[in-house]
Amino acid sequence: MPLRARRAWLTAAVGVVTALLATACGGSSSSADVPAGGPTPLKMAFEWTCSGDWSVVYSGLEQKIFEKHGLALTYDRGQGGSDTVPMVAAGEFDVGLLGAAPTIIGAGQGLPITIVGAAATSGPVTILASPDIKQPADLEGRSLAVQTDQFEGAMWEAYVKATGIDGSKVEVLPADDATTAEFLAGKIDALVVFYPTASTQAVLAARPDLTILPMQDHVPAYGHLMVANNRYLAEHPDAVRGFVTAWSESAKWVVDHWDQAYQLLVSKCPEVDPAALKFSMEAYFDGYTGGYAKEHGIGTFEIAGIEKTQEVLESAGLAKDRPTAEFVSLDYLPSQPIMP
Repeated sequence: MPLRARRAWLTAAVGVVTALLATACGGSSSSADVPAGGPTPLKMAFEWTCSGDWSVVYSGLEQKIFEKHGLALTYDRGQGGSDTVPMVAAGEFDVGLLGAAPTIIGAGQGLPITIVGAAATSGPVTILASPDIKQPADLEGRSLAVQTDQFEGAMWEAYVKATGIDGSKVEVLPADDATTAEFLAGKIDALVVFYPTASTQAVLAARPDLTILPMQDHVPAYGHLMVANNRYLAEHPDAVRGFVTAWSESAKWVVDHWDQAYQLLVSKCPEVDPAALKFSMEAYFDGYTGGYAKEHGIGTFEIAGIEKTQEVLESAGLAKDRPTAEFVSLDYLPSQPIMP
């Protein structure tokens, strides 16, 4: 779905969220639903179908890490970040592991959500380029395909400013399936992608000599965030705090037991090519253990990182200005750093 349509969806969602809150299963949880001394139910949304990021939850459940933190965790796939953010806001899910861009766009629309943790404080948007393109300046005089009306397009605009290249000298083409095929055939020189995906793995398998230019090197922006429904957060603050810590501990367990976690992921996702799962898992964990997390611990983040990502989106006209204090909190981070 083009982001223009997604923004319209988000705007409409603001008007219906209150009604949905009254009936959605996730947001209606209360202490009365939980046996005395028993775990607190928490329903989590992934952004999309099974990929490398699912390994954290699979391993955490297998190792009873979420249970240790008093949670009866259930989960389901989302419908892409821009559609899943309003579902968390409406209480269909209590928390979500969601892209920073749709989360900040939704928050700017006034959706009742709070950022409580960060899975990845380094952004996944990356340029794949012909082998003779070695640095940003080499893109001048060449063609580049990017989803111009989505976060990738906003990152491209910020990348041009940050690197000082002359954007007018780059032939920018709206990306779609056809442009990906043209890129694979060598008819387009560069392609902007969301890196940790099976589609990126397929492109690199077909053209292993490509140059990889992470936009994060020049435009620091966050990747995936832990987002809570405000009603659930108010009713179950300890559960949300427990979730952030349990997710972070589970990610650490995956790092320490990589092969075991990978085999578990493969067994849980038989519909996905194991090679794609391996690629995606490695790419996601580069984000989970790098950036701010490398020095401060898995799951942590800083307000400045949210603000920088917000600036990128606002500059491209994709997000409305809203004080981060209204939708971001550091109060739910692990009490002790969980170092990667």
